[in-house]
Amino acid sequence: MEGIAKQKVPGGKLLIVKVRYAERIEEVKILGDFFIYPESAVQEIEAGLNGIDATSSEESVAELVGQISKRCNAEMIGVNPSAIAQTLRAAMG
Repeated sequence: MEGIAKQKVPGGKLLIVKVRYAERIEEVKILGDFFIYPESAVQEIEAGLNGIDATSSEESVAELVGQISKRCNAEMIGVNPSAIAQTLRAAMG
């Protein structure tokens, strides 16, 4: 299955998550007008979400995104792990 969700996060930034999934997440794309530095952290987050159980809770997804961000020393401007998790769950809604 495939899904897409859009959300305006606090501060007015647009977050878009596209996902392809079955029992597990197969591919995730995170897009929008927010900033994550270094830019490679976005690809690290996307790769880290691939393969997780499609029924994972919003909280566990947010925790995973936070762990990946910390590992990448990522600075998020206009977006946060919870918003990414919420939008991902909505895309799979």
